[in-house]
This record gives sequence, structure tokens and C-alpha cells, in this order.
Amino acid sequence: MESATVGRVVRGLRSAILKIAPDAAEAVRFGVLCYYHADAWFGAIGGNICMIEVKSRLKRDGGGRGAVLSFIHGALLPDPKGILRGKGKTKRFVLIPDVSTATSPPVKSLIRAANDLGPWD
Repeated sequence: MESATVGRVVRGLRSAILKIAPDAAEAVRFGVLCYYHADAWFGAIGGNICMIEVKSRLKRDGGGRGAVLSFIHGALLPDPKGILRGKGKTKRFVLIPDVSTATSPPVKSLIRAANDLGPWD
């Protein structure tokens, strides 16, 4: 994916996240753009909504650069469309190849569910 395309995808994701979670804190944490509930225990980890990551090498698309939307508490999210990937204990992610995917209903549903999750409760 070209850098200009990655930039458009990141901006599309950012816009979707901030519309769904307007009160979310936005900061660079762990080397990625992180959205979280600032008042939650352990802040960006405990209150994590999602993170936008730019990977230098993705297995998909021949190993090129690409955007990934990741969820620290992703294993707790409903995923009726089966778009979440990952086999770790809790973290899950979605490959975001283009702006239309970034703003698609399944991706927005995951963001909304992550915003409403409150795993620190």
C-alpha cells in the first residue's frame, strides 16, 4: 500500500473512531495512535478502545505497508462478521486495506462495541 493510501486510511479510521467515541482520549502510546477512556484503571491499557497501527510489512498485499485497527480487549468483542484476526489471549486486529473498509459497518460496530465494553468495571 502506498504511503498516501495509508494516510487516507488512517484519517478515515480516526474520523470514524472520533465520531463513535467523541470523549475518547487520543495519544501516541506503544508507538501507535491509541484511543482510550482516560478515566479507566491503567488508562491506555485498561481503558483501551482501539489502536491504529501502520505496519511496515503485512503478509497480505505481498508484504507491503498497511493499516491495522487493533483492540487490546478484542477477544471480548462480538464479531458476527468474523473480521477479527489474532490468536493471542486478548488482543485482536483487523487489516484495513482501504478507506471504504475503514468506514464500513462491521468495523464501526467493532469500534462501538469496544467503546462500550468497559473491561475495567
